[in-house]
Amino acid sequence: MPDIDTASVVKIGKIYVTGNKRTLESIILRELSFAEGDQIKVSDLADKIVLDQQKLINTRLFVTAEIVPLFLSSTQCEVLIRLQERWYVFPVPIFKLADRNFTEWWVNQNRDFSRVNYGMQLYHLNFSGRNDRLVVRTQFGFTKRYSFQYSVPYINRAQTAGLTLSTSFDTNKTVSYASDGHLQQFVQSEDVIRRIFSTTGAITFRPSFYNRHSFILNYNRGSIADTVFRLNSEYFQANTQLQQYFAFGYSFVHDRRDYVAYPLTGTEFTFNFNQFGLGIFDDINMTSTRLGYGTFSQLSKKLYLANRVDIYKNFSDEIPYLIRAGFGYNPDFIRGYERYVIESDFLASYRTALRYEVLKGVKQINPRSMIDQFRTLPYAFYLKVFLDTGYAGDSLASNINNFYNNQWIGSVGVGLDIVTYYDFVVRLEYSINREGSTGFFFNFRSAL
Repeated sequence: MPDIDTASVVKIGKIYVTGNKRTLESIILRELSFAEGDQIKVSDLADKIVLDQQKLINTRLFVTAEIVPLFLSSTQCEVLIRLQERWYVFPVPIFKLADRNFTEWWVNQNRDFSRVNYGMQLYHLNFSGRNDRLVVRTQFGFTKRYSFQYSVPYINRAQTAGLTLSTSFDTNKTVSYASDGHLQQFVQSEDVIRRIFSTTGAITFRPSFYNRHSFILNYNRGSIADTVFRLNSEYFQANTQLQQYFAFGYSFVHDRRDYVAYPLTGTEFTFNFNQFGLGIFDDINMTSTRLGYGTFSQLSKKLYLANRVDIYKNFSDEIPYLIRAGFGYNPDFIRGYERYVIESDFLASYRTALRYEVLKGVKQINPRSMIDQFRTLPYAFYLKVFLDTGYAGDSLASNINNFYNNQWIGSVGVGLDIVTYYDFVVRLEYSINREGSTGFFFNFRSAL
């Protein structure tokens, strides 16, 4: 290899890609910030390689991604991209709690196994090699569901526009209809008491590596039985047992996080706008917005700081029970309050965590395995201390004894995060909230 001055400029020659047995090369090259024929300063090329490796991993198509510059001379450079693809086809059995989180099921619902969903789902996470995803689900148990979703990130030659289509049909014999003391109240029947059909189409626009716009059109039709209507006549906004509406949504995401599943460095900004009801059926008229901003920074070799702020506002005077937000519902939560739902038309939260990398590596499982994707097991363990705080505004109709509304709540705690194969994250946490209640909790996605 020739001696290279980092201040010199090199011309990018041929880009070689290896390891992409299914993924199309165009999908891989789309993530690069340079192309064949570009002239780049050597020092800038090094920085671009680091960021481009992260972008390839964040496509969630590859277990590993390595970009190697091959300097032919002080002015000429070729590039080798070495990839290990993930396993893309998963026929996965469904065995999942129907409740909001494990604590809701374990404590509030007394570990009731009738509140479990089971069935089968088929994932193909790279259907045609274009990072297009197909998901088909047949589910029974607490919620009977039949659903289909197909998404493709690029449908145009410039690889800037994508498409998602989905449809689902759900039925329930047990539904929540109100809350008392911030605990959900449920009604149960031998017959189906709620039916919901939904179909959605979304166009995504990704003009640059880090910015994504989504335009979403949804049709929703829901019905409830007399049993539910008698308990809550405001279950739907139109004070009826049948509600159907079209909804429009827009979202913008600016994402510069290093790894989406468990970010350690970078930033993320999100904005969402939703209009429920477009004047076609007049069953609902509701507008909501959401803002989120997260920062992630490395303080030392193994010490990391994460912060996130979220704000939600619903501008409607009448919010149907079926479509409401609050702490305890995804994506809003305050650790230490896992048992509760704190619903409102306004939410604000701040979450922070200081993480220390205890252990990180890749374990060889079976080097002789016929399936490359399962020869190794990546893992990382992070000890952390955290602080959460949040504010929920006025309580909503159908709820009583709302002692957490219109005041700040919060918690502090310690925990262990485990990050492993295929973006799988386990959170083990012990927290104490503002009221002095303590508890040990675990969840299966990153808190920040």
